[in-house]
Amino acid sequence: MFNLDYFAVVMFFLGLFGLITARNAIKTIIFTLIMQTAVIMFWLFLSARTGTTPPIIYDPAILYDTAAIADPTPQALMLTAIIIGISVSAIKITMLNYLFRRYQTADWDLMHKLVAEEERQNPYT
Repeated sequence: MFNLDYFAVVMFFLGLFGLITARNAIKTIIFTLIMQTAVIMFWLFLSARTGTTPPIIYDPAILYDTAAIADPTPQALMLTAIIIGISVSAIKITMLNYLFRRYQTADWDLMHKLVAEEERQNPYT
């Protein structure tokens, strides 16, 4: 049987490989989003247990069986991680927009060359 935890780990390392090998800034953002999604999936799959009920108690008898109640903490933490990830992605896209408007490229190597040339021409800025 295929375990979804392994899928999340493989997805994370594929994102890491893509992040290391990407020369384009847009691909870098996409691969960091893939890695973030893999981490969230991993923690949600790790905390999922079959046979548990949500922490909304309808039957008072289940209140004493703590193994049968699902823990809402991992889901709450992953919702927070999703919101933080969206905010960080918005900042990355904004920074990429600024860099693209300034240097007219999304290639990291070309951007580094243009920045180095700009610093040689005006070293005091």
